[in-house]
Amino acid sequence: MKKWILPIVILLILCANVVLSTKVHYPELPFTNKTKLEVANLAATSTLPLSKITQQNGSVWFITDDPEDVALHSLKQRMTQNGWEYVSQSGSGYLFEKGSEKVEIECQKWTSNYLLFQLPIGL
Repeated sequence: MKKWILPIVILLILCANVVLSTKVHYPELPFTNKTKLEVANLAATSTLPLSKITQQNGSVWFITDDPEDVALHSLKQRMTQNGWEYVSQSGSGYLFEKGSEKVEIECQKWTSNYLLFQLPIGL
């Protein structure tokens, strides 16, 4: 029986390493053209406050590993540079307006470390 303990422990360590390194344990992403590993690596290595992940279904997705208040400041700064003015927050959405146009930017927490922002294409 003792001769099986070491191979079983090694196998468990290898399995844990695969799960942790591929980010299989992370929640599903709201888009399909990037893997969890690609998104987590981008967020961890990027020096930008908001890093563009992908474009899909009329939306551009950004990610940050900053705290929510810092991420919101970065979002407001980005939108202000494009001529949009922050109006209010409604749940996980942030309302901006530019003249008579209004747009709501959705934010969602992806794991405890990352925030995802969904912007319409062109912002």
